[in-house]
Amino acid sequence: MSPTYRNLKATTSWWKPSFSICSGPYGPQGNPRFYKYYWRIFSLECPWEEGDFFKYAPVLCNADCQKEVERLLRKRRSCMIYGFRRPRRDPDNPWDMTHARWADTEFAVSWDEDTDPTVEGGHR
Repeated sequence: MSPTYRNLKATTSWWKPSFSICSGPYGPQGNPRFYKYYWRIFSLECPWEEGDFFKYAPVLCNADCQKEVERLLRKRRSCMIYGFRRPRRDPDNPWDMTHARWADTEFAVSWDEDTDPTVEGGHR
């Protein structure tokens, strides 16, 4: 679902604020050393829609995403969440990083180098 004010209003109600995962996983999954998850949050406070949203909206770590969703819900504002993950550049991951599959991949920092707070499940 595209991040538009129209879609947000059509899928949520003003009397019961909520959030919807519109792309990506429901939450971080698997071994936190292998992938880092990132999130963008669309709400009525967001100044961008559609392509501009993906171009300009801040990319949040797990902890910051949780805080922002909680802040919006406390203000009685619904939101739509868009997530993606990147493999970590970590010597302990199970992949051959020299393989052609990874040639154009943008990697996240290793788990040990990641300074983001740890959330439930051990993800940062």
